[in-house]
Parts: sequence; structure tokens; C-alpha cells
Amino acid sequence: SKVDCMVWIVTWLAVTLLGLDLGLGVGVGFSLLTIVLRTQFPTSTLLGQLPDCEIYRDCKDSQVNEISGVKIFRLNMPLCYTNCDAFKTALHKRTGLDPVAVLARRRKEERNRRRMEKSSHLAADSESSGCFTTERSRRREKSGGDGGVANPGMAV
Repeated sequence: SKVDCMVWIVTWLAVTLLGLDLGLGVGVGFSLLTIVLRTQFPTSTLLGQLPDCEIYRDCKDSQVNEISGVKIFRLNMPLCYTNCDAFKTALHKRTGLDPVAVLARRRKEERNRRRMEKSSHLAADSESSGCFTTERSRRREKSGGDGGVANPGMAV
């Protein structure tokens, strides 16, 4: 890789110019600096499928077809606590999704669904209780009164 080549060149120049002890120290320090920078600023890509095969490449290529309804996000570094913010930012930027807006939309849909279920249950309950009352009143009319029962739900 280009970064490893730069570490080698910096270490070689430092050993040549400063001596073995200081040169190796500079090389180790530069190597640690590159590791920190690579973990803080990871590269990421969205992947798409090449036509007629199971190979996925960066969507920037013109031959790649993005799968509809699916976003394949690749972070080119191990995910750890030092780069989690960069991961979230890159994920939101590349996919175009705002998780706060998605969560708010889901909650709103859930509330609407619950309201619809509640209203449909209330409508069903009122219809069934209306049918019961109508049926009860029909029985009373046929029998000529309440049938000598003080409370229709309770026998005397």
C-alpha cells in the first residue's frame, strides 16, 4: 500500500540521516501516526453488484448495478470506539438516511395503526352491542314484556 511505502521511505531516510537509534524512533513514531490517522478517518463505500455475477464493487464504477431497496455499506477499517462517530457520519451520508426521521416516521405510523385498531374495535363493539340490544328487545316484544324477570341478566 502507499501508506506502508511512505512508512518505509520515512524510516529509511531517518536512519540514513539521523542514525540507527533516532531513525528507528522516527519510523515507529511515523508508523503510529499513520495508524491513528487511518482509524480516525476511515474510507467507506457503497457497493453494487456487477451484472450477471456475484461480485460487488464500488457504486462509483459505471458497470455496477445498485440493488433496489438494499444499500450495502462497507467501512474499510475495523470498527472500534475511536472511529464510531466517523462510521455513523459516513453511513448517514452515503445511504441518505436520517435515523431520527426514520424513527419519528415509524412512531407516527405505529400511533396511527393503534388509533385505527382502537376505532375499529370500538365500532365493532358498538355494532355487536346494538345487535344484542335489538335482539333482546325483539324477544321482549314477542314474549309480551320482560318475562317476569327484574334484571334480564339475572333469573329470580
